[in-house]
Amino acid sequence: MIKTYEGIVIRQTKIIGGRRMVLIFTRDEGKVSAGTHISEKSKGVAALAIRPFAYGQYTMTEKREGLRQLSAADIINAHFALGSDADRFSEASFILEFTDKILPEGAPEPEIFDLLKDYLGMIVVRKTDFRLLTISYMLKVMQELGVFPDAASLSGSELLSNLNGDILNALVFIEGQTLKRMEKLTLDIEKERAIFAALKAFAQKNLDLGAIKSECMFTKSSQ
Repeated sequence: MIKTYEGIVIRQTKIIGGRRMVLIFTRDEGKVSAGTHISEKSKGVAALAIRPFAYGQYTMTEKREGLRQLSAADIINAHFALGSDADRFSEASFILEFTDKILPEGAPEPEIFDLLKDYLGMIVVRKTDFRLLTISYMLKVMQELGVFPDAASLSGSELLSNLNGDILNALVFIEGQTLKRMEKLTLDIEKERAIFAALKAFAQKNLDLGAIKSECMFTKSSQ
């Protein structure tokens, strides 16, 4: 059976025989893995479409359950601007890995797909303070998964014990905004650091997040 999916490439891995395995977060079926002979070194549009961060349309043949062959790929947005700034790239890399870790394969999450698509679209044009978008995305995703309760109710809890006064108020404010609403807002860097650390701790306890390799790319100013 042949299907075409709207998706975002999470990662690709070289395998034997000159092939690649591509993990794509699709809107209709969640994360799916597919093998392909498309080479990233080729000059065609398909080569751009299988790179991480690419948003495109992907045609796959399901040979048997759980095994797909990617035969064609068409780019919608390659998000080239991510590579123009180290901080922007590291934040987006963190979010791609975060999304991969918390979602199982084959579980449709269209709302989270839309959040990731919006996040990538916004961060490529944002000039500074990329961390605020990352915080907002993490919070929205955990809310969508039903693991993050109302922020105000967590005041004084062990996980958010470092969020006092105006820092907690900032988290409550972010929680009440859409991701799109955060596009042009900024936040004090110390508040961002505290909120980011608390959200990571919360995700590690409630979603078995584990270590995220892309954090090593963070600059000192964003840690």
